[in-house]
Amino acid sequence: SANLALGALLVIVILLVFLGNIRAAIITACVIPLSMLMTITGMVEGGVSGNLLSLGALDFGIIIDGAVIIVENCMRRLAERQHQLGRVLTRGERFETVFDASKEVRRATMFGELIIMIVYLPILTLTGIEGKMFYPMAFTVLAALFAAMILSVTFVPAAVALFVTGRISEKESPVVRWAERLYEPA
Repeated sequence: SANLALGALLVIVILLVFLGNIRAAIITACVIPLSMLMTITGMVEGGVSGNLLSLGALDFGIIIDGAVIIVENCMRRLAERQHQLGRVLTRGERFETVFDASKEVRRATMFGELIIMIVYLPILTLTGIEGKMFYPMAFTVLAALFAAMILSVTFVPAAVALFVTGRISEKESPVVRWAERLYEPA
């Protein structure tokens, strides 16, 4: 549990550096424990063992991938809308903007998540020792990705619309600007 907490803390720090908004970073990082809770619930209900291989196969980066894309697009669209109107958005305007921003990128992110899930499906068909060894891993990864996919279309947009209030910066984070200065000449 200490490793999971440390991993979540590192994810929050990295998200803060790249997203530039602490609330957006925390909302995105919340997908990790929530998807883990849903995954473990599915493992218990399915009678799947939690071992080093099955739990070690979980990659926080893959789990939060869809959430990061949705949050980033929502933040961009909220900032654009604020700039357009020249004021802080009302609650209704935030809800409408976040809904449109989520809808705009959801198909592409869901498609990417489904491709990763399809790669794990053949592992579920293994039999014998291989099946006993790798089935829990494949089930765990599939359950975590499915949970994260559900959260990225429900919890994440709702949390952004509710909790990301006030003035939102339109500029990119200093780390992103620094990286662009490095790779643009190339």
